[in-house]
Amino acid sequence: MPYEQLIESVEKCADDKIRGVKEKAIRDAEEMISEARKKDEIIKKRHLDTVKKTVESERRKSLGKIHEKTRMHLIQAKEAVFVQAFTEARKILSSVRGQAGYEDFFRNLLNEVVHELEGEEIQLHIDKRDEALCKKLLPELRLNCGVVTDITCAGGLNASTSDGRFVIFNTVESRFERAKVLLKLDVYAALYGGTGGT
Repeated sequence: MPYEQLIESVEKCADDKIRGVKEKAIRDAEEMISEARKKDEIIKKRHLDTVKKTVESERRKSLGKIHEKTRMHLIQAKEAVFVQAFTEARKILSSVRGQAGYEDFFRNLLNEVVHELEGEEIQLHIDKRDEALCKKLLPELRLNCGVVTDITCAGGLNASTSDGRFVIFNTVESRFERAKVLLKLDVYAALYGGTGGT
């Protein structure tokens, strides 16, 4: 084999090896890039999922806070309407003494306290403005009770045993306060179609 052919053969072999190394390097680089892209996608997806979870968690917290704040505002608004309704009712009841039918109302309250303290020596506690009415009703109802004008109220009376062991509160105000507690849920239902809590 002549020298030129040998050199040509070596050059060709070197070229083939260089080409093989280049091709392998290109394939390896492409595989590395492909792997890196896959890993990059996995990392991006993992980060994206973490970000999504964080955003969703924050969204839920924000919605929860907004819901709670709205609920509190609604409760406060309902309570304000409830207070206003009973304030108006209290104003109306404060003039009950001057209304027609007050004598029957007072008679009923008197009968209630006497019934509650039946068998006891009874002391009636009334507003001075009801003294004449009370003294008129006692003989009509055949009652023998002590009468003291020691309270100020919109109407009605209180009664106690003479020894003070038992006291019955039966004024317009005391009945109103009892009714307010008992009727609160009914008032909320009438105003909002539900109960007072929500």
